[in-house]
Amino acid sequence: MKKMMKRWGAHMKVKYALLLLILLIVVAVVYFAVVTYPRSINTTIRGVNFQLGTEHINNVQPETLRIQGSLSTGLNGLQTFKGTITFDNDSIPVPDESRETTIHFDKYGYGPIVYGYIENAGTSAAKPETFSYGVLFTNSDFSSITYLNMNKRGWNGGDGLMFAGPATTRKQALIISNELMKKFLQSFDIGQGSYVLN
Repeated sequence: MKKMMKRWGAHMKVKYALLLLILLIVVAVVYFAVVTYPRSINTTIRGVNFQLGTEHINNVQPETLRIQGSLSTGLNGLQTFKGTITFDNDSIPVPDESRETTIHFDKYGYGPIVYGYIENAGTSAAKPETFSYGVLFTNSDFSSITYLNMNKRGWNGGDGLMFAGPATTRKQALIISNELMKKFLQSFDIGQGSYVLN
């Protein structure tokens, strides 16, 4: 009888351990499914275009940004956005049918916007082109955005063209930009602490 009870106890321990393992696997699968499942993003952000540098302090224009697409998170925790990014007062040389882009954000929140398209599609002069539009920084639900506009010279911290929102003033835009770009700005080792946009 003692042996039988011992065997039954060992059998129950194995059974409980197996049930616990199955439960942990189910929880992990559900967690990763929820975390990595693409979320729909459809937002309009009213903000301002502005330039860095105190000499450009009055160069501020209202701007509206429209974002439509989906956002997913990989198992490495990095986000990927697939969809369209449209500024009301900015035009780009990318055909309307090629305006969907995929933005891969790195660990610093840096997400380059690059379009691939066919110039002169359907003609003998057709050729593949790419257009680098800029860099996006955003919070987790895309309700707060900072955008670095890449002109022909690129972008620099001295007079870089930017958008931030939601904002109505340059001061609000700088607060948002410094917050969203914090990790990115801290990644620069300039020997004097963190770089701050102003």
